Amino acid sequence: MRLTSKIMFSTLVLFGTAFIQTQPAHATVIKNSFLKTQRTITTYNSKKQVKVTIPKGTTVQVAGIKHAKGNKYVDLNVERLSYNIRKPLLSQKKPGIYTRWLRAKGYNFKQIHKPVYLSYFAVQSDGKKSRNKIRKETGNLWKGDRLPADYTKASGTRLRVTSDGYLEYYAKSPFAFKVSPKPTASLKVTKASHPIVSGQTILTFKSKISGLPFVKKSHQYRLTIESTGNGTVTVVPNSNNVKKIMTNWIYRIGKVDWYENNSVTTFK
Repeated sequence: MRLTSKIMFSTLVLFGTAFIQTQPAHATVIKNSFLKTQRTITTYNSKKQVKVTIPKGTTVQVAGIKHAKGNKYVDLNVERLSYNIRKPLLSQKKPGIYTRWLRAKGYNFKQIHKPVYLSYFAVQSDGKKSRNKIRKETGNLWKGDRLPADYTKASGTRLRVTSDGYLEYYAKSPFAFKVSPKPTASLKVTKASHPIVSGQTILTFKSKISGLPFVKKSHQYRLTIESTGNGTVTVVPNSNNVKKIMTNWIYRIGKVDWYENNSVTTFK
């Protein structure tokens, strides 16, 4: 190869490498898609009230997308992450629960599939609108079979799996909240499976939480969340004065019913 050709080839290789490194993490990153942090990200919440640190290797879900000057940016819902990450938000009375905009670059994120531990609910439907109906798929399960009509003033027993894979259990939680407080108990999911035909999401842990029907398998503990395929409706404030209709999907954990408030339809 002549010297001139070698120089041109080397230049193209260097240019190509630099081009790849400066591309967004994935062109397919959209709202509600999942990413894994490639480094520890230290940023602020959207109102720049508190500093938020998201460790390297954390699974996060995209809350929103924006484009500016040829670059793609994402923000993340910190409330959906585990307690140690969202804890700074609790110091504010009215916190911004989203991060500031972060570059969707490979040095920040790697795109991944939806985690199996979140398979029990339609995790990528949250926020979708259809006329007056808004989907509210947050993964929060409440003990019982329906949201009470006076939910803004009531509380109940709640559990959820965070975006980064922690089962959080709240013995008593208000139905209306901005940021989840410190849970009564929390466990890291070590393994998860979702046999589609069964409608079950099977979560595995190294220990168990008192009050939940864990099943011991060898030296591990399993908790199964099963979709029943049934639902209920909550009319707010009552059937004679309909302001909202809330729908709830029913799940079963052990022999106990839990529900997820999954949509709200508002009437003027």
